[in-house]
Amino acid sequence: MKFLKLVFSVICLSLVGLFSTSCGSDDDEATEITPIVQEPQRTLIPDAAFETALITLNLDNELDGSVVTENIKDVMDLVLNEKGISDLTGIEDFTNLYNLWLNDNTIAEIDLSQNNRVKFIFIENNNLSEIQVNNMPNLEKLELSGNTISAIDVSNNQQLQFLVLDDNTITALDVSNNPELFTLEVRNNPLDCIKVSESQLSNTPANWVIDENDTLSLECN
Repeated sequence: MKFLKLVFSVICLSLVGLFSTSCGSDDDEATEITPIVQEPQRTLIPDAAFETALITLNLDNELDGSVVTENIKDVMDLVLNEKGISDLTGIEDFTNLYNLWLNDNTIAEIDLSQNNRVKFIFIENNNLSEIQVNNMPNLEKLELSGNTISAIDVSNNQQLQFLVLDDNTITALDVSNNPELFTLEVRNNPLDCIKVSESQLSNTPANWVIDENDTLSLECN
């Protein structure tokens, strides 16, 4: 008899535990879980003129010093001539940029190290003193007239076809590694020698325009 009482007690305790656990599960299921909303990644655009231009292009909707990165990462063409832009911070997140126009602004420096897909760059009449294009193997056209650039390295740009550098302060130029260079304009610069390849020297393209006192040579001092 004592043994039956013991078994009965164990069964009762097990049933109590089962019902307690079941009730606990119901309570858990009744509790609402608030979903976590992640804020989209944003790119800083400190220049109000630059951001205003992006708003005009429907790439942004509020002048708050930033833009949603997802909105700009696939942009291929960016034409921002005469927009009063002086600071192009944020351009690095336009990672699929193909065509860039920035003529007639007041840009003094620019970092295009992340924009290695660019083919066409036009930055005329700014305050630009330096530009690096070594990381742009697909670059075909580069127009930089009317700036204060003193040196430029285009040795890695073997696809370059069009190079305009009029009205800068360039003292030396080497285009010997640019076999596709069809147009070259480098007037009004303080240089007197342009380094070229043998084929360029023997068959200089008709669209090369240089100052009267400038010479083409296989070696420049």
